[in-house]
Amino acid sequence: MILHFDLGLVCDRKLSLKDLMKVLRDFFKHLGMTKLKFKPAFNPYTEPSMEIFGYHEGFKKYVEVGNSGMFRPEMLRPMGLPEDVQVIAWGLSLE
Repeated sequence: MILHFDLGLVCDRKLSLKDLMKVLRDFFKHLGMTKLKFKPAFNPYTEPSMEIFGYHEGFKKYVEVGNSGMFRPEMLRPMGLPEDVQVIAWGLSLE
């Protein structure tokens, strides 16, 4: 089995969940995957959090391709970032 894994984050002011979804849609568009669904999820480090599903033509169904979310403020404080800075992040994997 081969595992493909990617992590990413963006740190800026006034980021939103909408920004995260746009980044993910753009990323997957470059991979040829244009049918995405997002489902609310739990992650102790991010809130809100989402699972990401992409449509697999071969399987004729949506498959989970990763997790994502906005880092909780208490996770950012130890890094010394200004309070008005948000961080969106994702972890993607395909087996």
